[in-house]
Order: sequence, then C-alpha cells, then structure tokens
Amino acid sequence: MLLHAIEQLADWIDFFAIGLLIFGLITAMTLACRAAWAAESGSRLHLSASILRSFRMTLGQWILVALEVLIVSDILHSIAHRTLDQLAFLAGTVVIRVILAFFLDQEVRQLERSQLEPDSTPIKSDKG
Repeated sequence: MLLHAIEQLADWIDFFAIGLLIFGLITAMTLACRAAWAAESGSRLHLSASILRSFRMTLGQWILVALEVLIVSDILHSIAHRTLDQLAFLAGTVVIRVILAFFLDQEVRQLERSQLEPDSTPIKSDKG
C-alpha cells in the first residue's frame, strides 16, 4: 500500500516535470516573441543574437528545474521498486541527469554573462 502510494506520487511528479518543461517553453517563446516584436522595424522581423540568447537562457533555466524534479521522481520510483536492477538504473539516470544539468547550468551562466554585452546583429531579417 505504501509502495503503491510512493509510485503514484512519483508519477505525479513526472507529470509536474512535464508541465514545467511545457511552461518553460511557452515562457521562453513568449519573451522572445515580445522582444522580437518590440525590435520590429517596418516589415522586417528583427531577431538579434541577444533575443536568441535570452530565449536559450530562459528555456535552459526551466529545463534545469525540470531535471532536478525528475531526479526526485527517479528516487521515489527506486524506493517503490527495490531491486538491484532498479538501483543500477537509478544510479545511471541520476549521473546522466546531473551531468546534463551541470553542462546546461554552465551554458546558462555563459549566456547570462554574454547578455551583459548586447549584440544587435540581426540573425534573420528577411520576412519575404
């Protein structure tokens, strides 16, 4: 009974992590669209490198949050299924997610530093 409840909780945490990813994508897209719209000049869409950096930074931060939530879910799943195979799977999954989170965090920090140096060079400027 308790193990079933833990498994259900882990499943809900999985759904929550998916929600975080979707919310992060929508948030990043909304901010990028607003910035592009504000920078629009005439009939040409102006997507600068700073807008793309901001998009990547926002999305990266939400992905990091979701990865951390998924690690909690994996730990709960392993509590519900106490086999040596599950523990090995958990260890491998956590190591991969921690490595991904580390490198994604490094990239987000680099993007934050580069955000201080705004670049107005257009990436895509032709609309038609």
